[in-house]
Amino acid sequence: MDHSVSLVGLQPRPVYKGAMSAVSHDERRRKIADVTVGIIAREGLESATVRRIAAEVGCSTTVITHYFSDKHELLLWTYRILGEFGNAEFERKAPPNCRDLLGYLASMSAVDDANMAFWRTYVAIWDRSLRDPEILAEISSWRKAALGRIEDYVRRLNPECNDVERVALRLLALVQGMSIQRLFDPDSWSAETIKAGLSSEIDLLVRGNSG
Repeated sequence: MDHSVSLVGLQPRPVYKGAMSAVSHDERRRKIADVTVGIIAREGLESATVRRIAAEVGCSTTVITHYFSDKHELLLWTYRILGEFGNAEFERKAPPNCRDLLGYLASMSAVDDANMAFWRTYVAIWDRSLRDPEILAEISSWRKAALGRIEDYVRRLNPECNDVERVALRLLALVQGMSIQRLFDPDSWSAETIKAGLSSEIDLLVRGNSG
């Protein structure tokens, strides 16, 4: 069974009505988290109430509270789903042990409508994490995993790179910075601009960095 998030994008879709009993416990939780991403991306974190999520899923509020004890737990799962989706999408497109660092960084960036929606959700949940240590720990775990993967790509592209950790930190910061800028100023930060910026930084930091 496919456990990845659907491309919730921007339109409300009560598509799960009558189908919740046909899937596993974890898959039901993923479906609810999927809808939550769409609501947060379109309208913000405060709109993602249990009542609103239930209406869009097509179930009662008691179904939502059966799978998630509170909004805190739901946000944890929502962030986890976003990370799983990003990993699954890149794994689907990239061969094992590939050297496509640009492709990996672009897959995490706000380069299309789906990722724009995800980045709106990321930013909303990041704000909540400043007051919630458990959500912050979840975010830190995904950040650590992303940095580790970037470091692997850097080593493949340039085994002589003399500061792999610093390079990975700068590249991830670039992904985050340009993606957030695109949320506020999409005309200045197109997908092409983001990819060009990533490509230039890879040339500067990775290919030109040797001991």
